[in-house]
Amino acid sequence: MSLTESEQESKTLLTAEEEKLINNEEKGFDFDNPEFTFAPKGFHTWRAEGPYIICRSCELEHAIFIGMNKLLVGTDKEGQPILKLR
Repeated sequence: MSLTESEQESKTLLTAEEEKLINNEEKGFDFDNPEFTFAPKGFHTWRAEGPYIICRSCELEHAIFIGMNKLLVGTDKEGQPILKLR
């Protein structure tokens, strides 16, 4: 059983949406564009995990590398981490 010519043609043709998606992927992303920035809002709940302090209270989990020579001792009134040298 072979496909008719019209069936083969319809399978190879891309819809306008598919072509648009392919063209957008080929262009790449502009990471300087504000669409791709993440600015957490509100109070953070920081937890120390190895050389990182991690906030899991925000919608998007984020972390800060502090290294092994610093220790998280708490947060200030604004939710900023308080670090001390070991």
